Amino acid sequence: MREPRRNPKSEPQFFRIIPPEIVIDILSRLPIRTIAECKCVCNSWRDLLQTAEFAHTHLSKSVAGLIFGFKWDFRNLKILEFVDELGLDFESHDLHYSLLTKFNSSMGFNQRFELLSSANGLLFTRFLNPNPNPLFICNPITREYIQIPSTENSLYSNPAVITYGFGVSRKTRQYKLVRVLHEYEDYSFEKITNSVCHVYTLGAGIWRSVAYAPPFENFKRINGVFLNGNLHWLVDITDASLGIICFDLEMEVFSTFSPPRYSEKYAVVLSALGDCLCVCDNSSEDDVVIWLMKEYGDEKSWTKQFVIRKSAEFVTDSDSGPATMYPVKVFKDGDILMVWFDMYVFCYSNKTKTTIDFDMLGVYDGALGFGALLLHTPSFLSLRSFQLENVGSF
Repeated sequence: MREPRRNPKSEPQFFRIIPPEIVIDILSRLPIRTIAECKCVCNSWRDLLQTAEFAHTHLSKSVAGLIFGFKWDFRNLKILEFVDELGLDFESHDLHYSLLTKFNSSMGFNQRFELLSSANGLLFTRFLNPNPNPLFICNPITREYIQIPSTENSLYSNPAVITYGFGVSRKTRQYKLVRVLHEYEDYSFEKITNSVCHVYTLGAGIWRSVAYAPPFENFKRINGVFLNGNLHWLVDITDASLGIICFDLEMEVFSTFSPPRYSEKYAVVLSALGDCLCVCDNSSEDDVVIWLMKEYGDEKSWTKQFVIRKSAEFVTDSDSGPATMYPVKVFKDGDILMVWFDMYVFCYSNKTKTTIDFDMLGVYDGALGFGALLLHTPSFLSLRSFQLENVGSF
């Protein structure tokens, strides 16, 4: 239903005399639900809350929550916000987060989606079944999406492996998708015959080719880790060693640096933890070692930050290798939210050195597991601010 147009003369004089920048600063500090209600106060506030200035100010103050969905209910995703990070009590952890919103990830398409990553309030998703997989950027708060034009079929004729990344450049604040494609000689996937990298800037409407050398292979995850204006992937340097490849979203160049020491490369997971790049080493049967790069880009700053004793239920190996876990969030009291096998969520108490299931909203089912779980910072950025993009609503 269309909102009735208000007469500006009927709005209280108080609302009209406050400078817009002050109103933006005040409203950006409110909870998201309250901000949505403020749109109904008066026309001037409604218009102000739809500006890029408000979206940027709100994002700078917004705190990351969680977005998750279940394998048995993959279309319905939920976003949680943390309401109190201090004194997280495992006996009543449900008091420290609340449901912000939920939405249908299929966005009106009759397809199953895969949630790949989140960057500054926007989600990067793709279809799972069709080939090639259509790519989408969406904002679950504004309920808008952009379908990225696909050119993958024209890029290769032999078997290929495609890796993605999504993030925001440091200075120009441009949202960019990165696609790295390795074409192999045959289905043995042993010899690379061609490697290319393309970048898509939201608002530009086209994929661009960028230099990519040397051709690293065997990216450990389909999606890069976004941190500090860069994308990161854990890759094979040799048959016995790993490296971290970094793509600068501002300069659009690649660089590499070394991870901390580890015992078994198949048990290493790369992620971001707070403001630090994180390597989680699952090699040991007894402990999980969490390394943080305290000074970004400085290989000498890798620090063994946490050593977590594995509980009996977290040592089962799969047929494909060791069971891996990695941290998602560290609370202010040192407690850690972690993911195991990309399916199960649990909390580690820094005080008691024990773990417990994180039963979000009372619907956790260990037998089914999570289909997706990411840190996500809600944003009011409208996708219609990106020129040359066809924006849909859901």
